[in-house]
Amino acid sequence: MMDQILLLIFATILFGVGLYALLGKRNIIKILMGIEIMTVAVNIVFIALGTDLDNRTFNQFTIVFPLISLAVGAAVMALGLAIVINNYRHVKSVDADEMATLKR
Repeated sequence: MMDQILLLIFATILFGVGLYALLGKRNIIKILMGIEIMTVAVNIVFIALGTDLDNRTFNQFTIVFPLISLAVGAAVMALGLAIVINNYRHVKSVDADEMATLKR
């Protein structure tokens, strides 16, 4: 029981760090890293709540959902980095405010 609470506290701290990176930064790469940190925090919550740490047993949802979530997150990051590279080629900046120039 205590291990689950510690995992939930750790996930909350990670989510806060990701939210700070998402809202407090203007660099698009740091924003994407914040989104990925938040995704990992949500996966930790699913693993913590779906695990019986006393008996060392896992629920099937606990195993499958984080794997699917990580695969979708990797695809989203690849798409986001492709957009960042395209923006950098046109504007020579990775600033989030400069993304408005892609509206041509």
